[in-house]
Amino acid sequence: MIFQSLIQYYDRMFRENQVPPFGYSIEGIGFSIILNKDGMMLGEPRDLRKKIKANKYEYFLSSVPYTNAVNVRSSGAANTPNFMVDKADYVFGMSGNTKKPKHHKSFAALICEVCGDSEDPGVIAVKKFIEQWNPEDSVNLSLWKEISGPHGKWIAFELGGETGFIHERPEVKRLWERYLDKLEYKKGVSFVSDTLDKIQEQYAQFKFGSGASLVSFNENAYESYGKKRGENAPIHVDEEFKSSTALKHLFRSRSQRVKIGDATTVFWTERTSPIETFMGMILNPQDDTADNIQLKSFLDAARKGIKPDDPDYDGKVRFYILGLSLNKARFALRFWYESTVDELKDKLGDHFNNLEMDKGTEKAPEYPGIWHLLKETARETKDIPPLLGGALMRSILEGTNYPENLYSAVLHRIRADQAKKYQNVTYLRAAIIKAVLTRNYQKEVPMSLDPEKRDVAYLLGRLFAVLEKAQQDALGSQINATIKDRFFGAASTTPASVFPLLLRLSQHHIGKADYGYISDQRIAEIMEHIDVFPSHMNLQQQGMFAIGYYQQKNALWQKKNIEKGEKDD
Repeated sequence: MIFQSLIQYYDRMFRENQVPPFGYSIEGIGFSIILNKDGMMLGEPRDLRKKIKANKYEYFLSSVPYTNAVNVRSSGAANTPNFMVDKADYVFGMSGNTKKPKHHKSFAALICEVCGDSEDPGVIAVKKFIEQWNPEDSVNLSLWKEISGPHGKWIAFELGGETGFIHERPEVKRLWERYLDKLEYKKGVSFVSDTLDKIQEQYAQFKFGSGASLVSFNENAYESYGKKRGENAPIHVDEEFKSSTALKHLFRSRSQRVKIGDATTVFWTERTSPIETFMGMILNPQDDTADNIQLKSFLDAARKGIKPDDPDYDGKVRFYILGLSLNKARFALRFWYESTVDELKDKLGDHFNNLEMDKGTEKAPEYPGIWHLLKETARETKDIPPLLGGALMRSILEGTNYPENLYSAVLHRIRADQAKKYQNVTYLRAAIIKAVLTRNYQKEVPMSLDPEKRDVAYLLGRLFAVLEKAQQDALGSQINATIKDRFFGAASTTPASVFPLLLRLSQHHIGKADYGYISDQRIAEIMEHIDVFPSHMNLQQQGMFAIGYYQQKNALWQKKNIEKGEKDD
C-alpha cells in the first residue's frame, strides 16, 4: 500500500503542478554558467546558493532533465552523465585539482546524442563551450573550491541576455523527451499493479548518508532465481518514477516532514486537507504553533471528541504517515499508518487526554509534541534510544500501549535529577507518567491534586512534598541539600527505610518554623490514611509517587501565591 499511496499522491500533486513530469526532477542548482552565443563564458559562474549557516545552503530549485540511471549512479560513474545539468566533474572536466576526462567526454557525448544537429542557440552555445573549454582553467575560477566542493551541487547553463536556464528552453525539453521515448527496457509484471509493462532495473536512491532506497538488492545473498537487482521486486518504470518523485517531494517539504528520533516522518492526504500542512506542528510543535488558530481548533476538538469548527474539515479523507530511518543502503520502515482524518483525530484526542496535567507555574506546550516527550527520557538528545521515537509514534497513532522504556526512562531521569537545584518532577515528566499509567495499566490518575485519593503511593508522594516544604519553611535559603536532594530515590522505591527518619526530622523543622503548625496539620491529614509504609514499591507505584509529589508541590505553590496576594491586598 505504500507504493500505491505514493503514486496516488504524485498524480494529485501533478494535477496541481507541484511535481515534475516523467524524465525530470526538482534539483538544487548551486551555480550557473552564463554563455554568449559563441560558447564563451561571460564572467565568473554565478553563485545561486543562499547560506543558512556553516556548511548549510539553500539552493535554487529547478526542474532538470533526469533519469533513474543518474539517480542511482555511484561517485565513480564516469559514463553516466546527466543531460545539460550536472556536477563540476562532468561540466568542467575537473574535480578539485584532478582531471576528469571521462566524465567530461561522456557529458559532451550525451548532449550530442540527445540534440543531434539542433540549431537552438542554447544548445549551440553549450556545445561550443564544451569544445573550447580547457579543464585546467577551472582551478583559476574564483569560486572553484566551492563549485567543485561538496556544497557545489548542480551546475546549469544560461544564455546571456535571456532569462531562465538553457535546460528549460522549450526546444531543449522537446529534444530530451524525444530521447526518453527511444529508451528500451525489459518487460515484466509489476508487484504494484500486477500488469505487464516496462520494468525499472533499480529503485531510486535518496540523499541519506551515501544514498538509500526504499527497496534494494545490493548483495547477491538477497537475489534469487538468477534475477538481478530490481528484477527481484519488479516495478514499472512510471510507477517507480511516480513513487520516488512523490517521496522526494515529501522529503523536501518543510510542512509535511519531521524528524522523530532516528526516523524521518512524512505524511500526506489523498485530497487537499488542512491537517496535511499542520500535522508536523502537532508532532513537533514550534514556538509559533500556538498562534495557528486552525490547528488549535483541531486539537481542542480532538481532545473533546467533537468535530472541529472548520468549514474545510473533511473527516472522511484518507491520511497516510510513513516513518523511515537509514539502515546501510536501504531504508528501515519504522512505521506506516493509514486511516481517515476522523480516526486520526480520535487517536490524537485520546493521547492528549492521557497527557493532560496541571502545568502549575511551568511554561510548557499545551499539546506537547513527540520530540518534547522524547527529550524527557535522556540528559542529552544523542542519548535518546533510537527506536523509541518510532515505537512512541506507533502507540499514539494506533491507540496501543505506550512503550515501557519511555516510562522507565522518565522515572530514571527523575531519580538521576533528584540532587539538581531545579525541579526533578516536571510537568512533561508527570504528564508522561500519567499517560502510561492511564493507558497501559488503566489507573485513575488525577490531573491536579486530589485530596480524596487514597492510593498509598500517591499519598506518600504528597507526604514527601509536604515534608520538603516544612524543611524549606524552617531553614529558608540556608539549605545546602533538601530532603529531595538526598532521599527522593529511596523514598519512592523503599519508603519504609526513609519515611520514619523524615517524620522525626520534620518535628525539628516544625518547631523551628514560624508557622510550623500548618505543616504539622498537612502531615497529619495525609498520615491519617497511611496504615503502613511499604518496604518496596514497583514501577507503577513509583509513578504514582511522582504524580502525588508533583501535584502537592503545585498546590502548595498556588496556596502560597493566593495567601501572598491576600496579604498584599
